[in-house]
Amino acid sequence: MPPNGEITRIVVADDHPVVTLGIRALLNERSGMRVVGEASNGRELLALLASEPCDLLITDFSMPYEEGSGDGLPLLKRLRREHPRLPIIVLTMVHNAALTRGMLAAEVNGLVAKVAMMKELQLAIGAVMNGRTYICESMREHVLDWSPAERSEHAADPAVLSQREAEVVRLYAQGLSVTQIAEQLHRSVKTVSQQKNDAMRKLGITSNTQLFEYARTYGLL
Repeated sequence: MPPNGEITRIVVADDHPVVTLGIRALLNERSGMRVVGEASNGRELLALLASEPCDLLITDFSMPYEEGSGDGLPLLKRLRREHPRLPIIVLTMVHNAALTRGMLAAEVNGLVAKVAMMKELQLAIGAVMNGRTYICESMREHVLDWSPAERSEHAADPAVLSQREAEVVRLYAQGLSVTQIAEQLHRSVKTVSQQKNDAMRKLGITSNTQLFEYARTYGLL
């Protein structure tokens, strides 16, 4: 956190201009803060951070990144790798336990649901700039039962899936049916179906749409 009396320099990244304007409006209500740069995709954000010193990053979770590299977690991991001490607050519309835990395992400092941005972003900034982790109210249920051992496991392997389960998820997200996957992998339909169900249970996912979102975010597609 900057010394008393100094301005907190903030970089904002989101591919929706209305969200960026909303963040600026919120920050204007708080003295001692200044937006020093904006980015609308991952490439712009990485270039901006390489040239513009800042004290805090507020970034969207899902926005365009490099072709073939996905967005979301791959970008967060790269940001943390290149800027290990930079406080990062993530704004997101994602709402499932696996991705919430994946973002925390990527060592972000704050998580705020976009629907709660007006209510909770300033709370998150205050917590993060004082060295605390902030998780918005609607996402806290995702980590209430997360033990330190599980946190370590996610940090090492965010997918928490076996190789065979990840393979099934990847093919299913590509549009193959369970029967087609079974034929391609030379497994029984029953086995593939069980591996898909086991993967969804481990990830806290309850719909095929969420499964596709998970596969895309974790680079399984």
